[in-house]
Amino acid sequence: MARVLVTRPREAAARTARRLEALGHEVIVAPLMETRALPPADWPETARISAVALTSERAVEAVCDDPRWSRLRGLTVFAVGERTAEGARAAGAGDVRAAGGTLGTLVDLIASEPPEGPVLYLAGRKRSGDLVAELAGRGIRSVMVEVYDAVPLPALDAAARMALLAPPDPGPIVAPSYSRRSAEALAAALRAWPERPNFVFLALSEQVAGALAGLGPCHVAEAPDEDALVALLGETC
Repeated sequence: MARVLVTRPREAAARTARRLEALGHEVIVAPLMETRALPPADWPETARISAVALTSERAVEAVCDDPRWSRLRGLTVFAVGERTAEGARAAGAGDVRAAGGTLGTLVDLIASEPPEGPVLYLAGRKRSGDLVAELAGRGIRSVMVEVYDAVPLPALDAAARMALLAPPDPGPIVAPSYSRRSAEALAAALRAWPERPNFVFLALSEQVAGALAGLGPCHVAEAPDEDALVALLGETC
């Protein structure tokens, strides 16, 4: 079994930790990303919207208490992957359709069932792709509203560093990364820690892996989801 560093935002990290601990791994939780809901913005009239698009469950968490969500959850919700879809269902959405975990598969899903009116994209402030432009290229109207921001934290906390350096296990620490931004935050924290132990990284995609170059071996999951990362952890350790 492995010692695993989980640096996801706190709620997601807790879920991942429970899953990995149930498999017998020792888990050190040290979030390096903090999710913050953004102040209410000027949304389009919800009556004009025909569907909702989500690329992160963080967006659902940011809007689920907003009165406008009470109507939006009754529309078709297109989610980038199953985890985001589960978050939408938990927040009361009924007709939720999950793509394959990437922006491209989300665009394909929406294009396969194009809504009559505009799609409302509930987005993070920093994004790795342009869903609005991709949909426009398929002839689908959409409007984006930024509802949350993911803010990187500058360093691993002292308790996590002590736990990672603690004997007796001499093997490398395994660190899964779920997004390019979270991988960049982890890379910055490790480069600022000269006495760090050895690490092996598990990345959700080649794009994520690129942010960890030079810090240790990095393995890429076969599919862009947590199931594939957990399977990769079993194969690597």
